Amino acid sequence: MRPISRRGVLGTCGAALAFGAGCLGDGTDDEANGDGNGSAAESGTWPSFRGGPSNAAVADVDGFDEEPAERWTVDLPATPGTAAIADGTAYLAAGSRLSAIDLSNGDERWTVALEGARTGSPAIAEDAVVCPDAEGLLVVDHEGNDRRHVPYDGATTARLTAQQQAGPSVPSSPTVVDGTAYVGTPAGDLVAIGLADGAVTWRSPATDGWASLARQRQTAGGVTSPAVADGRVVVGTEAGIAAFDAADGSSEWTHDTERAVRSAPAVVDGAVYVGGATPVALAADSGEIQWGGKGTASLSLQATGESVRRQELPPMAPSVAVGDERVVRHDSDERLVALDRSDGSERWGAPLEEVESLSRSVGSAGTAQYAPSWSSPVIAGDAVVVGTTAGVVAVSLADGAGLWRLPTDSRVVASPAVADGAIVVGDGSGTVRALEA
Repeated sequence: MRPISRRGVLGTCGAALAFGAGCLGDGTDDEANGDGNGSAAESGTWPSFRGGPSNAAVADVDGFDEEPAERWTVDLPATPGTAAIADGTAYLAAGSRLSAIDLSNGDERWTVALEGARTGSPAIAEDAVVCPDAEGLLVVDHEGNDRRHVPYDGATTARLTAQQQAGPSVPSSPTVVDGTAYVGTPAGDLVAIGLADGAVTWRSPATDGWASLARQRQTAGGVTSPAVADGRVVVGTEAGIAAFDAADGSSEWTHDTERAVRSAPAVVDGAVYVGGATPVALAADSGEIQWGGKGTASLSLQATGESVRRQELPPMAPSVAVGDERVVRHDSDERLVALDRSDGSERWGAPLEEVESLSRSVGSAGTAQYAPSWSSPVIAGDAVVVGTTAGVVAVSLADGAGLWRLPTDSRVVASPAVADGAIVVGDGSGTVRALEA
């Protein structure tokens, strides 16, 4: 098979454009992927958008406190989502296709077409790779064969037209646990799909009652990428945060917020963490506030002037990374902020423009223009890595001190994937880069 266009550049990344990397692993370790303890790298894999079912976005790797080297780059036809990685292969969805990339050299192993444009990032199951589009979930085996497309069903599709009138849908990437893929649909449902039989197991209308509010605000009312832990599925919605029984989709609890939640919740050690301007930690079994969430309030189901006014506040995004002691968020002012996991107090804040001076190539003006990015941070050993409008930035997990910045041609919206001493991430021009420590 002819390889994707790539530049096999090895060595340090000075003036070169760089930022992602690869990872190896088998993608089937239940302890690493299903217990909600926050560790995604014990099995050397990054199986889904936030590194595993807990959405903790943590990789136990070394070496990224120093500027990494570029292993390879590939050019995809559209902006890619976050990579899913296992067995020496990075799976990336861009536009209306899903590609498998060899981590050792950037060669294309295979490519399959989606039914439409991707609506999230792929995820890896023991015997399958899954990727969402507007109408359903594409399921193929690890070689790109045995193609199946599982529709979300007519009821969901019928509501999609009305929902899309409110604005673009919230991206939702699937989370796979024990042969079931959980994903939010563009119409605002949360669905569970059994991969063995390729059918929808259950469906819960996670945004019911809030559709009118979404239309009033001309915003989306979708469901975020789910976190799955301890038999529970937790998502963000237009109204706040909601938890469902993983077995049958029945509602367990809801927590209303004054902002729409666009970020994927993380569930670690019995607590739910959500970022944004008003980050909050909730008890996973009850939804009770543990810390944060100042200004949250129950909102009327009618689009009253007061509720609409509150919901006009910026949504809670991007997603947080949850380590042993810190919760790290990427805020709308292009800062990384670390909170204490125990009480939510701020431990440090790192303005990302201050990392600019660490770059060897900053342009003729010597500075970069930053704007809010949707890239979510990941914890890679002793470093925190995130995409910005100017490239990829790393700061120290301990104190937020700048470590390195690698420039890119286009803004980095996708979140990095990290495992086995490597990072993979793509930018808005469709270029994907692999970095190694």
